[in-house]
Amino acid sequence: MSKEGTMMMDSSVEKLTIPFPAEIMRVFKALERIQHEAQKPDARNAPSHDTVEWAMEVLLRVVPSTFLIGCEINAFQSEIHVSWENEQSGKSVVAFLQKRPELKIYHEHVVKGEVVEHNVVTTEDIGDLSARLRWFFRPAAV
Repeated sequence: MSKEGTMMMDSSVEKLTIPFPAEIMRVFKALERIQHEAQKPDARNAPSHDTVEWAMEVLLRVVPSTFLIGCEINAFQSEIHVSWENEQSGKSVVAFLQKRPELKIYHEHVVKGEVVEHNVVTTEDIGDLSARLRWFFRPAAV
């Protein structure tokens, strides 16, 4: 409430510190492209419509959505792979999306040419991807 006792309301759009980046729209256009390619008569081993919807659901729930900036999205046979790589930090994350509700997340950290950390987890908790991306985007300890 303001000093005068009246409630002030602001639009959530006005409160955004950064506008919704066009880069994030690129992510969903890539999924639309995969869906379109899968519908072609000569498409083989393409992701199903359900897999594309599952990928969309998972990526829409990545928090913050700015984590989607710079990711690569590709169809690989019946799966959709979403990957993040950073050569400077040596970190990478790959989400393998095949069938609802399963999500596989691989991560690795390479330091001076050696893998110092890596693991793959299979989960049904979509929030695990955001948690792994927080690790990916966290600056290395000095």
